[in-house]
Amino acid sequence: MINKKLVERINSLPPLPQTVTELEKAYADPNVDVKKIAAVIEKDPMVVADLLKTLNSAYYGLRKEISSVEQAVALLGMKAVKDLVVSLSVRNMLRSDLSPYGITSEHLAKISTFQSLLAQKWMQKLDPSKADRIRLLALLQEIGKIVIADELLLEGEDATFRAELEAGWDIREIERNYLDVTTAKVSAAMLKHWEFDPLFADIIMWSDQPNQADTAVKLDAWVLRISNEAVNVTAPLAEKSVKRATMIAKKGGLDDETLMEVLEDLKTQWDA
Repeated sequence: MINKKLVERINSLPPLPQTVTELEKAYADPNVDVKKIAAVIEKDPMVVADLLKTLNSAYYGLRKEISSVEQAVALLGMKAVKDLVVSLSVRNMLRSDLSPYGITSEHLAKISTFQSLLAQKWMQKLDPSKADRIRLLALLQEIGKIVIADELLLEGEDATFRAELEAGWDIREIERNYLDVTTAKVSAAMLKHWEFDPLFADIIMWSDQPNQADTAVKLDAWVLRISNEAVNVTAPLAEKSVKRATMIAKKGGLDDETLMEVLEDLKTQWDA
C-alpha cells in the first residue's frame, strides 16, 4: 500500500497532455499514416524540440541528423516515436527538483532513455514479440521518483535521504525506510491514475520482485529490474552496476552473455 500523502499527491496530478491523448487515438486508427502522426506531434513545439534533441543525441547513434518529426516517424516507425513522445510529454509535465536523488531532470531523462535502449535491445534477443512493449515500460518506470522527491523535499528529509544514497545503500530500501514505498510502486500508481493499460502498471510494480510475477509477465519484470540496476541513478553503467545487473540476470535464469553484449555497446554510447 502507498501512504495517504503519496496517494493524495498522485490523485492531484494533472491529466495527460492533449498531445498524448490525441496521439494514442491516432495510433489506434488502423488507417493512420506517417503524416497524421507527425501532424499530432507538431502541435506541441516543446515536445518537438525535445524529440529532435533526443534523437540527434550521440547515444541514439543515428547515422544522419533528424530535422523533422515526419522524418523521425518515417525512420523509426510510428510506435517507437509514439512511445518516446508519451515519455517526453509526461516528463515535461512533471519537471521537478530531483536533488534528493542527486540528479537533474535532464539526467533522469538520459537514464530513462538508456534503460529503455537496454531493455528493448536485450528483449529483442530474448523474446522479440515483447521488445516494443518493454521500450515504453522502461521509459516510464522511473517517473515515480518525481513524486517521491517532491514528498522528501516537502518533509525536509531530502538531505539525509541523499546522504544514505551516496553512502551506497540500496535505493529501494532507502525509499521504503522513508516512505514505505518504492519508485516502481509509485510509477505504477501514476500510470493507473492516467488510465494506461493496466498491464503496464502491473509489470512495473512486479519489477521489484520479478521472481514472484505471473508467468505471462515474468520476463518483462526481470528485464525492467535488470535495466534499472544496470542504468541506476547513482552509478549508471558503472562496473559495479553492470556486475550487479549480470548477477541478477543469472539469478533469474536469463542469458547474461547477450546482456553483456548490449551493455558494452551502451557504455560506449553513454560516454559519447
